[in-house]
Amino acid sequence: MRNLLFFIGVISFLSACNLSDKPKENQVEAPKMADTSAQIETQATMPTGLSFTKFTLKSENCDLPISDGMEIDEDWCNTREIDGLKVSMKDAEVAQKINVLIEKVITAGPMWSAPGTGKEKSLKEFMADIKNTSNEDGDIDYMQDSYTCRLADSSNTFLSMYIFSEYYGFGAAHGQHGISVINIDLKTGNQLKLKDVLVDNYKSALKALGKRKFLEQNGNDEGWFLEDGQPFELPDVFSITRKGITFTYQVYEIGPYAAGAPEVFLSIKDLGSLLKVNPYLK
Repeated sequence: MRNLLFFIGVISFLSACNLSDKPKENQVEAPKMADTSAQIETQATMPTGLSFTKFTLKSENCDLPISDGMEIDEDWCNTREIDGLKVSMKDAEVAQKINVLIEKVITAGPMWSAPGTGKEKSLKEFMADIKNTSNEDGDIDYMQDSYTCRLADSSNTFLSMYIFSEYYGFGAAHGQHGISVINIDLKTGNQLKLKDVLVDNYKSALKALGKRKFLEQNGNDEGWFLEDGQPFELPDVFSITRKGITFTYQVYEIGPYAAGAPEVFLSIKDLGSLLKVNPYLK
């Protein structure tokens, strides 16, 4: 009897082991642990401590005089919105210098607007301006504008940031768009210029390279303003990235409105001997 009970116990144990090896119907397997070693390495804190904080500011003015003869929606409000980025770094002085520059570019207003008094404004003052019912000439402005900061690229040595602006005046066929870029040395907080990364006397060779690459990347059938002897020119707006330099045209600068804001990218390989030894493009 004792041997029989022992035999039954062994059979039950072996059956249980076999059942545990078989997956149950509809059983969900536990997820495998991801290998995060590579992620930790790529997400390591930059030596400069560079980081960004998003912020949004909105202001509106709906108390606008509207006469009977004006073809304007009674619900119209003047609006202003900023989707900004605030820089933080271990070197607080450099970070503050960069943030002041970002603020200065935004508060300068759209590049196509009438020149101001030259007085620098804080973001708070700039947002409060939308509450005014008239401009400096005493005319009523019915307008809406917005400003957006977007990171182009950054490394341990530089920061490149786009600042887009959009403006719409009531009754216009379409809005106006503007693009600014700030390229900053993260050690000094100073703006970078092309001469900081390119060799002396680079202009003619860069222009020839830029024209060839522009037509390769954008085509030659978009009605670009390059006919009737008009010379090709690279725009003033450029962004530095770890892969090269991107030049961005304003709307209407090299083509019709429908062409938007075309770009031309020159890689480090494209630039070749035009690059001088520098800590930004290697």
